[in-house]
Amino acid sequence: MDFHNSLVFLLILSSHLVISDARQFRVTDQVFFEITSEDKVLGRVVIGLFGDLAPKAVKNFKVLASKGINGKSYKGTSFTRIIKRFMVQGGDVEADDGTGSISIYGETFHDENLDTQHSGAGFVSMANKGPDTNGCQFIITTTGTPWLDHLHTVVGKVVDGQNVVHMLEHTPTDVDDRPLLHVYISDCGLVPTLEPYYISDDPYDLWAWIKASAVPLTMSFSILGFFQWMMRKMEI
Repeated sequence: MDFHNSLVFLLILSSHLVISDARQFRVTDQVFFEITSEDKVLGRVVIGLFGDLAPKAVKNFKVLASKGINGKSYKGTSFTRIIKRFMVQGGDVEADDGTGSISIYGETFHDENLDTQHSGAGFVSMANKGPDTNGCQFIITTTGTPWLDHLHTVVGKVVDGQNVVHMLEHTPTDVDDRPLLHVYISDCGLVPTLEPYYISDDPYDLWAWIKASAVPLTMSFSILGFFQWMMRKMEI
């Protein structure tokens, strides 16, 4: 086997090893955030919600991303804390400064399914001040954050627009991790989800990459065809 074939073999083998350890999540609902920095629109983020894993938290999140509570929704709320290579935090519909808490169940509500791991970028969890103190605020991870595991309720994962989250992540901040620019959710709402679907936490998931990219459909099939051709070559 020459060097080129050996390299292809190692790439395919490593992909299979990663995929074999990947976890699947059932997306039951979707919401979108349009993110703006000062007067510049950074882009749209679509979040797939895990209604089976955290039904109460997901219901609360959907209400806050749409009609709101007493007229208060995520629309217009600021991102109040940003830490590079960790997360962005927002969603304070009460005070808009990172101190407020409200939910459809009262000021706070209990944790759910703390077994879901923050294994990569894009996981969306409820921010809290300790056990069973979920409210309206949330965080979006920008890398794997295992230190959040078993402490925060995961409500979903970014399925489109993680690049926008990373642009937000690089907003300049002060010594207390508060953004020096006004970065906020300029629009939000529900995204029609005809039927539930599954996503993976595998960062090398080819289907997820194609879905999230601007690759034309014909090129997508070409990419898949190329990988199938490589697999057939490996069987010879």
